[in-house]
Amino acid sequence: MSSDSGQDVRPDSVATKTARSTSPPWIDESTLLERAYRLAEEAHRAQTRATDGRPFLDHVVEVATFLHDAAFDEDLVAAGLLHDAVERGTLSEEELRDEMPENISSLVLVLSEDSTIESFGDRKAALREQVRTAGGRALTVFAADKLSDICGLRRGIEAFGSSVEARIGTTVHSMAGHYRESVMVIESERPGSAFLPALRVQIELLAAESAAVQ
Repeated sequence: MSSDSGQDVRPDSVATKTARSTSPPWIDESTLLERAYRLAEEAHRAQTRATDGRPFLDHVVEVATFLHDAAFDEDLVAAGLLHDAVERGTLSEEELRDEMPENISSLVLVLSEDSTIESFGDRKAALREQVRTAGGRALTVFAADKLSDICGLRRGIEAFGSSVEARIGTTVHSMAGHYRESVMVIESERPGSAFLPALRVQIELLAAESAAVQ
C-alpha cells in the first residue's frame, strides 16, 4: 500500500472471522434490501476496515442505517449498502448492473473513486467533484458515508493512536482534510441535509483528536 493510498480495507484476520455482522431486522422487510445486503456481504466478506479494525460490512450497514433511520427511500438505503462494493469490494460493475436497477447501480458508481488516479489528494478531489456534479441523491448517500467514515477514523485514533496512519496508508491530517472538504461540499450543495448537524459535530471532534497524532 502506498503512503498516499488511503485505502480503508485490510484482509480478513482470524479475529474477525468469528465476528461477522448481523443484518438489521428492517432489511428483511424488503426484497430489494435483502438482495443489496447479500451483494454487500459477498463483496466485503473478507475485509476489515483499516481505520477501526471492524468488519467492512459494518461500515456499509452503518451508512444504510443512517439513511433508513432518516426515513429515506429503500433505493437510497440500497445504494448505501452497496456504495463501496465496486470501489473497495469484489463486486464488478457488470455484476452490479445485472443485480440492481439502473438508478441504484448508477448512483453506486457515482460514489466510487477513480482508481486510475494515483495521488490521494487528486483522487479524493475528483470524487468530491463527481458527487457534487451528480447532486441530490448522490450527496445524500455521500453525507451518510462521510458521517460513518469520520466516526470510524475517530474510533481508530482511540484504539490505535498514531499507528492508525500506518493502517490507513496516509496521514490522519490528509484524511481529516478530505472529510472537512467533503462536509463543505455538502454544506454548499445540500445545506438542508439531515446529516449536516452530526457531520459538523463529528468533524470538529476529529480535528481535536487528530491534533494528538501529529
